[in-house]
Amino acid sequence: MKRVHRTDVKAEVVREPGAKEALHRKLIDTPDGADRFVLTEFELAPNGSTPPHYHEWEHEIYVIEGAMGLVMPEQGRTEQVGPGDAVFIPRNEPHGFVTSPDQTCRFLVVAPCERPPVRNFFLSEDPYEYTRLPEYAAAQEAK
Repeated sequence: MKRVHRTDVKAEVVREPGAKEALHRKLIDTPDGADRFVLTEFELAPNGSTPPHYHEWEHEIYVIEGAMGLVMPEQGRTEQVGPGDAVFIPRNEPHGFVTSPDQTCRFLVVAPCERPPVRNFFLSEDPYEYTRLPEYAAAQEAK
C-alpha cells in the first residue's frame, strides 16, 4: 500500500506542445507498483491550458477545485466544468483544457498504465510555457 499527501509530491511543469501555466503531480505511478492505472493531479493557473490533443486510451477526470473550460474541438465548443464534475474522455476524442484570466483549476486524471500504443497527437506546435514558479519552489525560496 502507498499513502501520500499531494504536497509531498513534486509538482512538475507540463512540457507538452502548447501547454501553458500547467503543473502536474504523479500521485500514484508505475514506480509505486501501479500496474493498471495511474493517478495524476493537474493544476492550471490563470490563462492556463493543455492544448487540444487525442490519444489511443480513455481517461477520467474529476475536478477538485476551481473551474476550467473543457475544449471539444470536434463539437466546436468549450464547456465549463467545476468542483465535483466528473468527465469521461473516450479514446481518440480530441480534448483540451483552458482557464480564463480569473480562473484556476485543480483536477485529477486517471489513465491506464499501459497505453496502447503510447502516442499523443497534439493539435498545437507551440512550445509549452510556464511563467510562475511552482509552489514548492516558491516555498523553498521563502525559507
